[in-house]
Amino acid sequence: MTASDSLANFRCCTQLPGNPPTQPSGEDRLALEKSRLWPNGSKLIVNMWGQSDFVRNKVIQYANQWSRYANLTFEFLPRDAPGDSDIRISFNPGGSWSVIGTGAKGVSQSEPTMNYGWFNDESTDEEFSRTVIHEFGHAIGCVHEQASPLANIQWNKPVVYEYYMRTQGWNEAEVDGNVFQTYEPEQTLNSPWWDPTSIMQYSFPAEFTLDGKSAPWNSTMSWLDKLTVMRFYPREGIVRNTQDGIYLVNGTRGDERCSAVVYYYRFADNDGRVPDEFITVSNGDFAWWENGGEARFGAGAHVRQVVKWSLVDDAGRVPNFTQVGFAERLAYGESDWNLWNVYRDDGRVLYEKDGWKFRAMFWAF
Repeated sequence: MTASDSLANFRCCTQLPGNPPTQPSGEDRLALEKSRLWPNGSKLIVNMWGQSDFVRNKVIQYANQWSRYANLTFEFLPRDAPGDSDIRISFNPGGSWSVIGTGAKGVSQSEPTMNYGWFNDESTDEEFSRTVIHEFGHAIGCVHEQASPLANIQWNKPVVYEYYMRTQGWNEAEVDGNVFQTYEPEQTLNSPWWDPTSIMQYSFPAEFTLDGKSAPWNSTMSWLDKLTVMRFYPREGIVRNTQDGIYLVNGTRGDERCSAVVYYYRFADNDGRVPDEFITVSNGDFAWWENGGEARFGAGAHVRQVVKWSLVDDAGRVPNFTQVGFAERLAYGESDWNLWNVYRDDGRVLYEKDGWKFRAMFWAF
């Protein structure tokens, strides 16, 4: 299968730092550009110019997926409403694109900051989900996942240039900006590693890379997308800019049970990675996490860190991703406790070791 065959129906997105293109081209990672994040807790005013009620309602439905995890809300204005807005959506034929985050402030109120180039009443939910969540990711400060400093994708550049020149009419500079561009580490707030399942990742076939790496079509937010925006747009106003975190886990091996606190220097998604630190808090049965507690990593004079947690009484019964309490961490040599948000998880298997399956009940970062 050739790259042309693999991406026969591919639509690509243009990510824009400030001003919209005069001729938007084609549809459209999770890193966030530091300088373009909205203030935590912002309510962003959104105005849509035109389109059917069906399309408008689908845009609202999928844009609001971000508000389930990020401490941001969108207020969608009625059709033809006057007044200024933070995000202005046009539906001009061609490509889909969005200005990145607060770069929209530099765009005239008479110009769009986002465009959807192919939606109609026949568009599928998968297409709305993939495109709208992606573009609103840009609107809250996310850049393409392949632009993450952690991606390190070995592009087969001649093949990629040829494809986009032929299918999108892009010149080499446009391909460089939309596909090959990477950010310096100090420019972004990154998830712990490149996430090919991110809603912000371009789909690309193995033919586009020198090592056969590829990325699938993604139409929903990945676990790491959700965790990352929760970390950088947190509820309760606790903003964390470090990569570490803990899980409160329950373990099973046959009829055996235990509970533990596990620590990751770089906060881990559900990809099977064994934690960097592990401390058992209950043997023979599961801990009642809602009672709170404390875990000491190490012993005596060799304690490396202390973690305390305090949860609300019904923490185990609230919806997933709900903030249910706080955790504090004091590392060896430090004098101040770090305060973390604690969130409900769904009991998914975080990792396996020596016949044990460890399920994530809560996490904190």
